Amino acid sequence: MNIDLHSVPKIYPKSPYSGLLKNPNRSRLVQKTIKNFIDTSKMGFSVLQKVWFDDLQGAVGVIKKLTEVDKKNAQNYDMNDPITLSDGTKIVVCNQWGKENLTNFISHAKLLGLNIKVESSQTKMKIN
Repeated sequence: MNIDLHSVPKIYPKSPYSGLLKNPNRSRLVQKTIKNFIDTSKMGFSVLQKVWFDDLQGAVGVIKKLTEVDKKNAQNYDMNDPITLSDGTKIVVCNQWGKENLTNFISHAKLLGLNIKVESSQTKMKIN
């Protein structure tokens, strides 16, 4: 599934995020990136799911509503750290990230205006 980036609202954060994650694991990087994106964009779930479409991750998708994750798939999501959207919907982010799908995720994040740099054992996240 591809997304038309022209249909996605432009993000103009009030205060750009710039942070340093020390020794992040892949799933934590994705979680923090999506959380930051949500905090600055205030999008609803249906739009977010189009922005962070399932094919970026692969088999299980990038985000799901907390209420839609069954026991069989709970281990694939960060169930202990749900993100609450502005409309009250709680979502969870996938924790299954390998080298290839993480590269796809970072490339897609850059298309959305997010800048993620990997520097040795630290990763910087910054919105331009």
